Amino acid sequence: MRNDYFNEKNRFFNFFYSPIFFGIITGILAVLAQPIFKIQPPQAYGICTVCHGRDLINWLSKLLFSIEMESAEVSKNIPLLTTIGITIGSIVSSLLNKEFKFIKSENLVKMFLLGIVVSNFGLVIISCPTRVILRFAFGDPYAFLAIIGLMIGITFGVVILRRL
Repeated sequence: MRNDYFNEKNRFFNFFYSPIFFGIITGILAVLAQPIFKIQPPQAYGICTVCHGRDLINWLSKLLFSIEMESAEVSKNIPLLTTIGITIGSIVSSLLNKEFKFIKSENLVKMFLLGIVVSNFGLVIISCPTRVILRFAFGDPYAFLAIIGLMIGITFGVVILRRL
């Protein structure tokens, strides 16, 4: 992060380059998308990179190969580009703030496989942690069990990663 980020002179202008500003814009656009495109997403669909990635792959498989898999209703007609938008937005943001750098991992295959495992377990609980918390806020009793499972899984994963 730049040292002059909270400088009094640039405080007003730097707000427009902050994650808070882009979060507010994203939230407003997400709310406006529902009436404009007549989207009726399931309750607490939120910004879920696991579920939206799954639904994007399902939409592409339906379009290209006529293979229809289980996915959310909202993604049957239009592609959910949330995952792509988050990826491109984070890259652009890091480039603009001169924070972009490659992180060298000791074992890229291990990290890739762990990412697949995390995504698959996210699909097993039918969502990512963000959606689980949103579902719990809506009063879903199974979401509480999913949160407990997430805490146990994260603890177990941290113990395994520290030993590797």
